[in-house]
Amino acid sequence: MSPEYVILGIMNINWGYIAGFVDGEGNIVKNGKNDYRIAIPQTHEGVLKEIQDFSGMGNICKAKKRKPHWKENWVYCIARQKDVLFFLKSIYPYLIVKKGIARKTIPIVAKIVSNQFKNKLCLQKKIKACKFLRGRGLSYRKIGKKLKVDHGYARRLILYK
Repeated sequence: MSPEYVILGIMNINWGYIAGFVDGEGNIVKNGKNDYRIAIPQTHEGVLKEIQDFSGMGNICKAKKRKPHWKENWVYCIARQKDVLFFLKSIYPYLIVKKGIARKTIPIVAKIVSNQFKNKLCLQKKIKACKFLRGRGLSYRKIGKKLKVDHGYARRLILYK
């Protein structure tokens, strides 16, 4: 552990401090079709570790140097949508530069998280129904017809842990 990291350990990290990093260096990016991520690049890995420890979410990855004379750098990334939502809501009151993008992103991510939760509940109901019907001796084809799903999908749901 570097001495710089030990010094950072006594710092009082808070959401306002993190919002400053997001305003200055961070990105709130639409990743693919329907999800968002937050990325904060930094040449000082210790600061990112402190942010990660404080928030309790995200990952830190070493970024590839694009030019040999550049410093090593790392990226703190949050991709799980419920974590992105919590993170954005936590830093929102302190943002200045990226407040507008956060204001637009929060309701979109909230809807994504809500849909993910609904989809998970629906999947759990299908799994329960498939296992119940299989327990009553129905074949995968009959289960598929009854639940209006492909019989292979019904089989995978039954085997789902």
